[in-house]
Amino acid sequence: MSPIQIRIRDLRTEQGLTQVQLAERCGMPQSTISRIESGTTSGVDFNTLDRVAEALGVHPSELIAFTEVTFDYKGRSYVVNDVTREIASVPDGATTVWGIRGTRLTFTTGRGTTPGAVIRKAKKLLSERV
Repeated sequence: MSPIQIRIRDLRTEQGLTQVQLAERCGMPQSTISRIESGTTSGVDFNTLDRVAEALGVHPSELIAFTEVTFDYKGRSYVVNDVTREIASVPDGATTVWGIRGTRLTFTTGRGTTPGAVIRKAKKLLSERV
């Protein structure tokens, strides 16, 4: 499996669905859902991601979790990483707390945030820094 974590189990259980129910909605075998959730598949193609996302009523980007993003800003390389587990509590309405390594800057994002949105938010915070 690639380093991308697929969040199908989280979203499926949030909606109270079994693997069998989700598989029926997707028109695929339950064993496919099981292999994706357990990480025992060799990969997941875009068609499968699209079908599962549609069955769960989410955008396909919400099925992929990421914990770190690297980007360049004003000639310097930065890393933004998920620090959610390192803090005592996550603010209401947020699903992830991000920290910009080498700074004391943190920010929150909601469900389904893309890597591009995380980078834009980090750059905005860096630009506002005095």
